[in-house]
Amino acid sequence: MVFKAGSKYFLYVTFGLVALLTALFLSGCWDRREINELAFLSSMAVDLAGEQRLLTYEFVRPGATGGGERGGGGTLPHRQATLRSGRGETLITACRQITTGLPRRVYLAHTNAVLVGEEMARQGLRELLDFIDRNPELRRTTLIMLTRGAAREILIKVQGDMETTLGKEISGLRKWVQSSGYGFIPNVNDVFFDLSNGAGTTVLPVLELSPQPFPPLIGTAATSSGGGSRGTGGTEGRVEEPETVRTVRLNGAGLFYHDKLVAWLDKDQARGWAWVRNKVRRAVLALRCQGNNTKVAVDITEAHADVSVDMQGSQLQGKIKLRVEGELLEQQCNLEFTREEAIKSLESRMAAQITAEISSALNQAKMVGTDVFGFGGALHRQQPELWRQLQGRWNEEFKKLPVTINVEAKLRRTGMTGRPWQPGAR
Repeated sequence: MVFKAGSKYFLYVTFGLVALLTALFLSGCWDRREINELAFLSSMAVDLAGEQRLLTYEFVRPGATGGGERGGGGTLPHRQATLRSGRGETLITACRQITTGLPRRVYLAHTNAVLVGEEMARQGLRELLDFIDRNPELRRTTLIMLTRGAAREILIKVQGDMETTLGKEISGLRKWVQSSGYGFIPNVNDVFFDLSNGAGTTVLPVLELSPQPFPPLIGTAATSSGGGSRGTGGTEGRVEEPETVRTVRLNGAGLFYHDKLVAWLDKDQARGWAWVRNKVRRAVLALRCQGNNTKVAVDITEAHADVSVDMQGSQLQGKIKLRVEGELLEQQCNLEFTREEAIKSLESRMAAQITAEISSALNQAKMVGTDVFGFGGALHRQQPELWRQLQGRWNEEFKKLPVTINVEAKLRRTGMTGRPWQPGAR
């Protein structure tokens, strides 16, 4: 009996210890985060304010759903977001200052985009990239863009009319911008990759405000909630003057050398760079018709470029070879594309315009010694020994590198007809 009582006591103690350890180590609630206690960051702007860093956060407004908000009576659309700003000697102190006025915990993992102000970009991206890379919540897939002037001005002034936040607008813009040919939006990992290569260069697209007319209302006397030029005293059946809504668009790009902004590319130069770096999926070329000022439009459907560097005697020679294909979309002139010479002439003009865009971007990059076209990488792959000798002064070598541009353009289709329509024709 004594043995049995001791055995039961041992079992009770064992079960008790197991239950206690289970409670200590298997509980999954010690780091729980209640969703109604989080402030979800959608996008942020990073600026310099003298010696201090200025962060502006765009949070998703709690309870926001659906598209851009429109108040009763047809007022202008507004983002369903709220803004907070903070400043400090470092980015993290600026971030912590924001939390002193926020009733929720900042949650960074869903951040869509980072806007970098011009002054911050000229000082360098190193500090911002380090801040993003060390933070366990921020991801390298976050999109990164540049602004002319202060980035917070974009975040504060943009209204938007398609998405609930600017961060979501930029995410959508990234998907479709390559169909225009006028740029692309990189993520943080792309920038790390570019700046880590031998040339140490990258390109960031520029985001700017783009005022657009807000659709007029018919038969209402609604009043504006601000920011527009709407007329007053609307009457039944009267079309009022459109208001203005501030949306965003891409316009050009910034050239970076060793993480610092050194020059700008305009819209056409940005596309010239994109041709060479295979960032163009589709593009439209508006070409002048022969003999008059009318235009013919070609949709580029295929584009592929190769960059190489050869040694010609004792001189390096850069080469850009680009092959594009397109189809005729419309013409304002009266050309008959059943004739071979008309097609050849159009292909020649396609190649000439693309060559001009590439040449303009190349000249701008060579002016500041920023090899954003990948000649240094090509030389590294083709002649690694020579690259090791030139790597330390490649920006100067790139400035004097002669480059030949060879564009081969093909017109594959002319739509449903090769002949222009004529009045009275059947």
